[in-house]
Amino acid sequence: MKTVSRIAALATAVVLAFVPYTASAADAPPSAATVFTRAYDTTTKNVTLTFDADWWSPGNPEEVLRILRDNAVTAAFSLTGRYVEKYPDQTRTLLSAGHKLINHSYDHPYFTQLSRADRWAELDRAEAAFNRLGYTSAGWFRAPYRDGYLDAGVNADLAARGYYLNYDWTFDTTGYEGASLDTILSRVRQYTVPGATIVMHLSNDSTDTAALPSIISTLRGMGYGFNDPYRSVTKGLIGAKYAALGAQSCALGVPRSGEMVATTAGTSAVQWFDGGRVYWRNDIGAFEVHGAIAGTYIGLGSVTSFLGYPRTDETGTPDGIGRYNHFQGGSIYWSPASGSHTVYGAIRDRWSTLGWERGFLGYPVSDEVGVTGGRASQFQGGNIYWSAATAAHEVHGAILGRYLQLGGTGSTLGLPTGDEYSVDGGRRSDFAHGAILWNASTGALTVLSD
Repeated sequence: MKTVSRIAALATAVVLAFVPYTASAADAPPSAATVFTRAYDTTTKNVTLTFDADWWSPGNPEEVLRILRDNAVTAAFSLTGRYVEKYPDQTRTLLSAGHKLINHSYDHPYFTQLSRADRWAELDRAEAAFNRLGYTSAGWFRAPYRDGYLDAGVNADLAARGYYLNYDWTFDTTGYEGASLDTILSRVRQYTVPGATIVMHLSNDSTDTAALPSIISTLRGMGYGFNDPYRSVTKGLIGAKYAALGAQSCALGVPRSGEMVATTAGTSAVQWFDGGRVYWRNDIGAFEVHGAIAGTYIGLGSVTSFLGYPRTDETGTPDGIGRYNHFQGGSIYWSPASGSHTVYGAIRDRWSTLGWERGFLGYPVSDEVGVTGGRASQFQGGNIYWSAATAAHEVHGAILGRYLQLGGTGSTLGLPTGDEYSVDGGRRSDFAHGAILWNASTGALTVLSD
């Protein structure tokens, strides 16, 4: 049975759209979960349907799913760990259909009455139950009894455990009390607002399942459509980018945070997803990074690094093998053989003139590093060296092998002053204090010094 406190919380509709939290530092994890009582979009006449399940009874998941499927509605299911453990088959039925899973704690306690350690234990035990069936909440939470959903301490503890989305609700149908169809539909008509999140209950005693077809038809008669819960927590150009990429079916996967300020410099935003992030700045636009490239980018400091903001989404390379993102200050390239590495500045410019990854140098196999007198990047087929005095030039093949044997830029030859070129009988590379020649007939290498 629900408690008096639970019933009191349902007395009126909540019209607060959401409580946003910005990152505590540039592109850093949020210090508190973002609370959504409505979708980000509170102007369009859409609603999100959600169902809570404690553990007292399984309800009728098959019938709920049939109704949702017949009406082309994607919903969210807020499940306790004990429900999942007690009814694993019903859980698989619900979640295999593509609906969103929300962590509703392990055994439905009042969160304001728990310590941080106990809150985390509730989250962890529930998540472990999900994981055993092959599912995850991806950092989405709903407060049992709606207790403390706006409590600063609760939301700080959620974020500290990686739960950045506190997915609340706008109103309850009260079907869990055995409300009549007339009562449920009266609440729908009274409390529905654009962006509303409606909570129902999945239990044997709830009248919500029987009322669901009428709830859906009533909402449609009021001119409302239905939000996908995954889309309900995105907005603006970041939301449009996410949708264009395929939303939760794309490489980004499930949203992990609300939208946050990316940096304090300029007008910017970032949103975290399970597989990457989308960044937006008013003078650049919205672009995504994910996978290994995102790992490299974030490891460097993302928007606060020399790379700045992304200027492209992750894109396949023309050779059909690798991937890349271009940024304000350079690029990150990845291939299965080379991994993910940065290339930028004059070295990137020289690499581009040599044909990018389709040239003889291939993909970068190192980030740019400091060397004696300048900078260098390693590629599959050779190196590019740069200094302000000598500009950027490549060295490759047998000449590079001898150059490195001699000590590279730390040798008496110094930095290259030109790319390798043809001479009678072979090839030659010039350096600040000499040259290396390669004989095509014999393979002999000759070092010339000043």
